[in-house]
Amino acid sequence: MEGVVKVYKPLLITSTDCLEEVKSALGVKKAGHTGTLDPHAEGLLLVCLNSATKLVPFLLQLDKEYIGEAILGVKTSTGDRGGTVLEVNTQKVNLDALLEVINGFKGRMKQVPPLYSAIKIGGKRLYEYAREGLDGIEVEPREIYIYEFEVLSFEIGDFPKFSFRLRCSKGTYVRKLIEDIGDTLGCGAFLYSLKRTKIGPFSVEGASTPWNREKLLQAMLSNEEAVRMIMPIKEVSKEEARKLLNGMNIEASEDYGGLVGIFYTGTLIAIAQSEEGLLRPIRVFKL
Repeated sequence: MEGVVKVYKPLLITSTDCLEEVKSALGVKKAGHTGTLDPHAEGLLLVCLNSATKLVPFLLQLDKEYIGEAILGVKTSTGDRGGTVLEVNTQKVNLDALLEVINGFKGRMKQVPPLYSAIKIGGKRLYEYAREGLDGIEVEPREIYIYEFEVLSFEIGDFPKFSFRLRCSKGTYVRKLIEDIGDTLGCGAFLYSLKRTKIGPFSVEGASTPWNREKLLQAMLSNEEAVRMIMPIKEVSKEEARKLLNGMNIEASEDYGGLVGIFYTGTLIAIAQSEEGLLRPIRVFKL
């Protein structure tokens, strides 16, 4: 069994637990997912089975889309509702002020990942340092891109609440983005709820819960279907297929401008990099 499964990660389980549930339901030993969702987030998780794990690096590069809710005037230790309350501020914030700040968070920017994250520094994950109460851990900022950030609703109150739709690059921590918006407003904020609705062209519609075998099978895409959705493809001859499967370059009939899915008689045999008139195999699949 191989392919890419659209899985709906429920609330309050980790992405790793979700992956293990899928493996158990489908009887698969080798699998990987393409982007962690926090326990307090839900939504689309792409799980790659067996040979499809070779697609993980390419699926990880895709943009993400979310809908969520945030609370203004409260800061928590984790930046979401799973943390303890650190500060409360009843400063009044109106919609115009919020929109002005959000506009400043669009486009290319640097983001410092939150301390409660799985990034490794010195062989330990950041959340391990956080749980030990260690301060002063230096985390390098990372470049992200916010393509769209739309406020869907705004509720006035002592602690205003707004809902949003966000489309962003890989590596974006949404709860950190909300925290930074709250800090810029001067009142603090935390992420109340988050649902991932898209990963690149893959939509949450039709995704299955991780323990329902029948629905998981229905939500599975073949390697070929998944690759056709994320990159151009090229059908090659038998001789070209032989060369690629042996790690050799072949001539490119056109400039593909990046990654190309290589097919032989309708079957995915490689992912290649198009450069300088050649196609160079970087992932090879057995026929």
